[in-house]
Amino acid sequence: MTGWKRDDEEAGSRLRRAAVDTAHAILREEIGVIDGARRLSSLAHRLVDDWRVDPDFLVFGALDTETDHLPVGAQRALWDPAALVDKDAMVARIEAVARADVEMACRNVIARFGDVPRPLT
Repeated sequence: MTGWKRDDEEAGSRLRRAAVDTAHAILREEIGVIDGARRLSSLAHRLVDDWRVDPDFLVFGALDTETDHLPVGAQRALWDPAALVDKDAMVARIEAVARADVEMACRNVIARFGDVPRPLT
């Protein structure tokens, strides 16, 4: 195996592992639905041919696009606490509505990419 081929396969393996780890974190409620969808959406263009027609990554991409104005994850530290009160209520409502679809898509991502072994360190 040539060096570039091995590097390419290792990069693909890391991307798939990141997707699976993120999906698990959403299902375990370690990260929020919107934050997790954004993370998975950011990986989509390197994991699937076209996220707009992929049934799982479409869920993540659509939620990311619909909520890109909301502070979640690390972005929250940049917001005024008073402004977060209203935004947090919006996040909670949207996540409650989207949770079932996102969780199903997460289970599908795990099934599709979950057989990726962890790299030796």
